[in-house]
Amino acid sequence: MKNLKTILILVLAGGLGYLAYYLATKPRGVHMSTEALSDFAVKDTATIDKLVLTDTEGNPGVTLVRNGTTWVDGNQDCIQQHLVHTILETIKYIKVKSPLADGSIETINKNLAAHHVKMEIYQSGKLLKTWYIGDPTQDQYGTFMLLKDEKKGKSPVPFIMHLPNMYGNLSTRFITDPRAFECTDVFLYDPLNIASVDVTIPDSSQFNYKIVATSENSFELFSNGQEVNDFDTTFVRGYLVDFKKIHFENHNYTLSEENIDSLKKSVPFYVIKVTDKQGGENQIRIFKRKYLIEKYGLDGNLLEYDQDRVWVEMNDGRVVVGQYYVFGKLMRTVDFFKGPPNQ
Repeated sequence: MKNLKTILILVLAGGLGYLAYYLATKPRGVHMSTEALSDFAVKDTATIDKLVLTDTEGNPGVTLVRNGTTWVDGNQDCIQQHLVHTILETIKYIKVKSPLADGSIETINKNLAAHHVKMEIYQSGKLLKTWYIGDPTQDQYGTFMLLKDEKKGKSPVPFIMHLPNMYGNLSTRFITDPRAFECTDVFLYDPLNIASVDVTIPDSSQFNYKIVATSENSFELFSNGQEVNDFDTTFVRGYLVDFKKIHFENHNYTLSEENIDSLKKSVPFYVIKVTDKQGGENQIRIFKRKYLIEKYGLDGNLLEYDQDRVWVEMNDGRVVVGQYYVFGKLMRTVDFFKGPPNQ
């Protein structure tokens, strides 16, 4: 009897030990599929209303939400539509390039667990599928991916995926940095809705000016508070038209917070403020951008400032990169509006 009790205790202890091991090693909250899942595509992308992208690299991640015929971010802010359309195109047309060899499944699964972009696809308000996007194949023509279906569970087997007729891997299409999605518009004005433009040039204040629209084709021009009478209305009208579509080129990926604070405390190159006819104001400050490397001009002299790009402090305080080609149209002096000099 004593031996029987001992055996029962040992069996019970062994059972509890196995249960503890099973619970400790079982993926929490993950229902594993009994079959390999390769049905990544969603043909009816018009019913997809939300995409959530995160990664294992510490990026903030992005939430993309359908808002009528356009897409916005999780805060309902404007985003670049073409980036979302690229993702939707991938969701619609993605196909299996090839299955994995049995000997590589475990290794790829481990790599995917450690390094991936996760994209959750919502359809009609419900989570439909989750993609785990890994590294490209060695030849760069495929991408290791794993699928989780909300009904069937998570696939035990990854696949090599691709887009037919596309050369290159898919991983670059799934961006988890919110900055890349932000709209790049700086000024998007109907010229007829501009009430005034006030331009300050701190290092050359004698060239400051302010344009005031008194009617559709009538303007007043001032320089440091003094009215300027000899100006060409055609030049003023053309200048206001340039505010119709001004975009910055790129986000700040180089300046630290300390550098940004220092930049904002420095003297700007130009300050441009637009006021619309509803009283809304949009002001930017433009700063010269120092070269981080040695660069020489055509005359052989060392250049201190970038000849192609400037820093732009947006109305909301963000600092972005702008092109001289774009912003140079706005960086005029008061003399510009007097027209070309008489010959």
